[in-house]
Amino acid sequence: MVVTFSACKKDDDNNSKTPIDYLTAGNWKVTGMTINPAITVLGIEYSDVYTLFIEDCVKDDLIKFNTDGTLTEDEGATKCDSGDPQTTNDGTWTLSDDGLTITINYPGDDPEVATVKTLNGTNLVIMSSLTEDFGLGTETYTATITMTLQ
Repeated sequence: MVVTFSACKKDDDNNSKTPIDYLTAGNWKVTGMTINPAITVLGIEYSDVYTLFIEDCVKDDLIKFNTDGTLTEDEGATKCDSGDPQTTNDGTWTLSDDGLTITINYPGDDPEVATVKTLNGTNLVIMSSLTEDFGLGTETYTATITMTLQ
């Protein structure tokens, strides 16, 4: 978020911020992802997908929700594939009027709709349905994705 140097001014600014102001404030980085129900492997339940399945080369990626409704994604310092472009701008986003639902669209894909659980000057937490095969058969999960403003 924009840093304000006056304590009184900061309070006034925070009271007037809209969900779109928070969302478009800068670059967001995914810092956590959990699923429910947990995956059971050899009798142990795992719900922290971020630690288990997200590659390090993805963990430094940045997402910017631009004020014009487009998405800019940056590969960060580490790319998974050196041939990939550093940035892409092919996605779009919309936020519901009440700020509780975000929809992300990419060309050729179905829209991804998520419920906004937290959106402030530090964190964005969204929940959505995820159908995935983690090697145990395809199942539908509720994914909770945490992003931190950089």
